[in-house]
Amino acid sequence: MARPLRVDIPDGVYYVTSRGLGRRAIVRDVEDRRKWVEVLDAVATRRRWRVFAWVLLDHHWHLFLQTPLGNLSAGVHDLNVGHVAGFNARHGRRGRLLGDRFRAVLVEPGYRWRELSRHIHLNPVRAGLVRRPEAYRWGSCRACLGLERAPGWLAWEEVVSLPGRTPRAARGEYGRFLAEGAASRLESPLAGVVGSALLGSGEFVAKMRRWIRERMPRPRAAVARALQTLPGVEDIEEAVCRVCRASPEVLRVRGRWGNEARRVAVYLSRRLTGMSLPKLGKRFGGVSGPAVVRIATKVAEDMRSDPRLASRVRQCEKALEARLGRT
Repeated sequence: MARPLRVDIPDGVYYVTSRGLGRRAIVRDVEDRRKWVEVLDAVATRRRWRVFAWVLLDHHWHLFLQTPLGNLSAGVHDLNVGHVAGFNARHGRRGRLLGDRFRAVLVEPGYRWRELSRHIHLNPVRAGLVRRPEAYRWGSCRACLGLERAPGWLAWEEVVSLPGRTPRAARGEYGRFLAEGAASRLESPLAGVVGSALLGSGEFVAKMRRWIRERMPRPRAAVARALQTLPGVEDIEEAVCRVCRASPEVLRVRGRWGNEARRVAVYLSRRLTGMSLPKLGKRFGGVSGPAVVRIATKVAEDMRSDPRLASRVRQCEKALEARLGRT
């Protein structure tokens, strides 16, 4: 497996996750959870992190944060090593507890921040641990809603505040925002991640591609190469037409029943390119941005129960890789 790309920059904003090795539990009881929060508090304070949202679950944790000093890797190392040392000592065990590498996605400033924080806060609800996110103790939701004191490093205002609203009114609105999400099947805001490392507008992705190409110390890293040669919609269309034996005109036909080529092209373009939703909708028959999201989400769902469709998508991905010279 390719090692995840690390883009440590001052004032970088990241969505970070770290999981137990082999899906093993990284906490076993209340004391383990309390100790993990203590380590997070110490690391966030020492590293000057600004944390927008966090949650600790049995097998993994999520953080959404900004690193003013550009020290994400060092800070996550401190967090994981500090927790593992305490966990092993307390439970009389040795060896690894967490996977080798954490996942970090560099996020464009201001891009879907409320959705990203909601995604974190709804994790315990999706896992069936609680019915309401504010009922879960081991995360930032309660502090964001004003139900408990927020530590100095929790920048809850960044995701909760709304123009013209008092803190109390903004928190009430954020609570309703969470409740709406809990009652709906929402697409993950991480569905738009490009190259496993970037989340933002097409302009932001293009800018970071240039930065990586010019400044990354390991430009031959697998993920760095992938970001430098991100496919365009034209590349995806050519690969889909070849695999599905369809003409480019078919990809523009909206409302046609059984137009698998168009559905696959929309799904791959949504997942692999930085093109905005309105532009994708215009390209694939003049549909709306939300319609693009619905098509891509439905393809992802259908792939789980339709092996033939999943195989067809993989064939298109292989054709795309061949076209971009990654084979």
